[in-house]
Amino acid sequence: MKYTVAIILIVLQITACQKKDLLTEKQGTALIVPTTPGDMQGLLDNEDVFGPTTSLNFICADEFYFTDAALTGMKQSIANAYRYQRFNFEDDEVVPDWNNAYTQAYYTNNVLAGIKKLRGSIDDKILNPLEGDAYFKRSFAFFNVAQVFALPYNAATAAEATGIPLRLTIDPDEGLKRRTIEVTYDTIINDLLKAVDLLPPAIDQLHRNRSCKPAAYALLARVYLSMGAWGQALSAAKNSLAGYDSLIDFNAVIANATLLVSATNAETLYQSKMPSDDDVLYDAIVNRQALVEPTLLALYKTGDLRRTVFFTRSSTAGFKPGYYGKIEPFTGLGVAELYLIMAECLARQGDVNNAMYYLNKLLKSRWKAGQYISYTAASPEDALNVILQERRKELVFRGLRYTDVRRLNQTPQSHSLLRTVQGNTYELPPNDLKFALPIPEQVLRLSKNSQIKQNEY
Repeated sequence: MKYTVAIILIVLQITACQKKDLLTEKQGTALIVPTTPGDMQGLLDNEDVFGPTTSLNFICADEFYFTDAALTGMKQSIANAYRYQRFNFEDDEVVPDWNNAYTQAYYTNNVLAGIKKLRGSIDDKILNPLEGDAYFKRSFAFFNVAQVFALPYNAATAAEATGIPLRLTIDPDEGLKRRTIEVTYDTIINDLLKAVDLLPPAIDQLHRNRSCKPAAYALLARVYLSMGAWGQALSAAKNSLAGYDSLIDFNAVIANATLLVSATNAETLYQSKMPSDDDVLYDAIVNRQALVEPTLLALYKTGDLRRTVFFTRSSTAGFKPGYYGKIEPFTGLGVAELYLIMAECLARQGDVNNAMYYLNKLLKSRWKAGQYISYTAASPEDALNVILQERRKELVFRGLRYTDVRRLNQTPQSHSLLRTVQGNTYELPPNDLKFALPIPEQVLRLSKNSQIKQNEY
């Protein structure tokens, strides 16, 4: 069986590495559809494929700054994205954020096709977790790519606004075009609802890159929050916490860092990371040329252990390894995010007491023992302001800040992103069209017979 899985992995990897083929060129499938549950598990466990998510959302957020040394010789596309300037990718430029997502969709579609052939001949108890994981991973891929290459969800315009292409089958003749924002998010949610019904209720303690019901509900909560669907986000977060609820005491982390820096730490529901291959930001992190934005660093007060746990101790602080267990920033799903979703959604519904309960329970595990003073709030607005600030501090460098700014620009909490580079200030105003980065030129060039169009500026 290991030999069979290896052959399938090689064939899929070759196909996936042919970046020009991922979305538009017809692909033969007879040799690569997995034929056994072991083959399918091997494909879904491939960390090289399913580990990386996106990095351009980090580049465009306001959590760090590049040093002058990092800016020297930087790819023009990355430099322009960093400065919020209009740009197009070069004709031959590989864009990992796009390729990662559609490679993942390609793998999951092959697994789903294989499962369909085995239904009736293999016990559902064996096939259901595999099918659920495939739907989960495909939804995660589509959600991640939509955060970079499509405008944020807006209920008033979602039925007409342009979303992303959705590769849903292994059919080489599947027509491809950019679907609407509404169809994009409906597809993501429908995949997750299928996953919830199929996945096991318990976390696989040794394989956090395999999904489970709590992880699927957690991703649903993240998706609904990005849509401003507060009630649905609250319900999904509750369901996730009902299945798994564990917070790490950061007082213990100070004494034993491995409690946090571990791929199987107690808070992680699903593991993924920012890409490291051919990634400008990853190299800058390693070389201490991507440093914490000082205004963000100043938000952490004396007694808040996150200042020590998340960052190096320096006036020009860098980022420490986090929940992924390696230097790459964690982009997966964890329990702390669910507490913050609960708190925000409750505040938005006017339930201040319960909103503060979830916020304070989380923060007590983040502060030096005996020094935390619980937050109180006189109104939902006061509660929301505190919760959003703590969300920024707790979920720093997770790839979520850019999504948060995009969604908050649909609310009274909207604000511009500002960046100063070598004395020049650049701004990305609320709801600007540049919140959707350009589709890679390779995709446009190779989609002559499809309907994949460039983003407008």
